[in-house]
Amino acid sequence: MRALATLAAAAMVLGLFLPWLGDAVPGARFAPWDLLRHLDPDVDTVKRLLNDSPPALLAFLATFALAALFVLLSLAGFASRLLAIVTGGLAVGLSVFAVLRLRDKLAEFGVPLPRDLSLGDLTQDQLTQIAGHVIGYGLWAWAGGAVLLLLAGLTGFPRR
Repeated sequence: MRALATLAAAAMVLGLFLPWLGDAVPGARFAPWDLLRHLDPDVDTVKRLLNDSPPALLAFLATFALAALFVLLSLAGFASRLLAIVTGGLAVGLSVFAVLRLRDKLAEFGVPLPRDLSLGDLTQDQLTQIAGHVIGYGLWAWAGGAVLLLLAGLTGFPRR
């Protein structure tokens, strides 16, 4: 289970560099690393980022740092269930928060949304195909790694 947790955390870190939008959104290649690499590494920029950014953005960026910390500690033999639960849980919680906010914003703009869990005329295969074109590899790696890391932390792994 420790190896799975380490791979899941590594996938989350890899998601930092991979594109988060698929080929259905032309010209919109976004990776979180693009945001970070354009920051000047001086103290004033970091202070401004910490003061002016919304808490959700800071929590999002923290998931990458926590996942990298988990990978390093795991490779050194000091993997922590608590760190796995916090890292995976924070990312899963942010994902749920983002979906709920997106749903509310779409409703604000009058976009019709289904009230039940039915997919309307879409089949599961069609929905998977659409998601594959809109969602990029980075988001899949980050979210999938978060879920696996959370589950690994909850089920536990033995000490060496």
